[in-house]
Amino acid sequence: MTDKPFPILLTFDLDGETAFEEMHPGIPYWVTQGEYGPRVGVYRILDLLKREAIKATFCVVGLTAKRYPEAVEAIIEGGHELAVHGYTHRGYNALEPQEEREGVIRTREILTEFAGEEPVGHRTPRWRPSARTHRLLNELGFLWNSDHMGSEAPFYNVIDGEVSNLLEIPVAYNLDDWPFYFDWGTPVDEVVDVWRMEFDARHRGGTVFCLTNHPQVTGRPSRIVILEKLIGYMKDVQDVEFMTVTEYVKAGYV
Repeated sequence: MTDKPFPILLTFDLDGETAFEEMHPGIPYWVTQGEYGPRVGVYRILDLLKREAIKATFCVVGLTAKRYPEAVEAIIEGGHELAVHGYTHRGYNALEPQEEREGVIRTREILTEFAGEEPVGHRTPRWRPSARTHRLLNELGFLWNSDHMGSEAPFYNVIDGEVSNLLEIPVAYNLDDWPFYFDWGTPVDEVVDVWRMEFDARHRGGTVFCLTNHPQVTGRPSRIVILEKLIGYMKDVQDVEFMTVTEYVKAGYV
């Protein structure tokens, strides 16, 4: 336990079409749903964050940043953090070593042009790292990664038998909008109930609340209302603080 405020990390994966191009190539029914994220959904999310005075972390696919520079510029103008989310949305476990390395470096260079500084955070596309990913990120000086599901408490990755400087921010399937809306077709009111209960449990346990949302998913009109309700619920709890992932890492919680 700590005397610091309970940390709430709102993270958004800006995939654009790339996720559906990977899973359903050439099918407009799917691919255009991805397009909705950087064209419409991200702005609805940014408006909500501005109203609530919250800074968040946006994990951005490099190819999406090139296709929709205005969306990335809007994220920066809102004072939010950028993190690397691969150059495409293909899991690193399916890439050759050089392709993985080049994709991470290329995407960080693209995002650096927008932010004016190198991103220090990373999330693997589809939460599928390779056996090389943590070593690569540590070598490149990243401070955090976020795709592990085997814990609720963040921890420093062990690489080659030694504790590294790469902090892992665990994710959870029940704190991701994608499975609820796309995989299971869960009604929106049930989704917010699950997230409220998870928040309460994690707040009691004193770990961290890290929510993963996607502009192409939660950016839809009825779903943004659910995120707004969740934010209001969490704000009513004493001794909590919304922060970017990097702010959390640098605050010394771990």
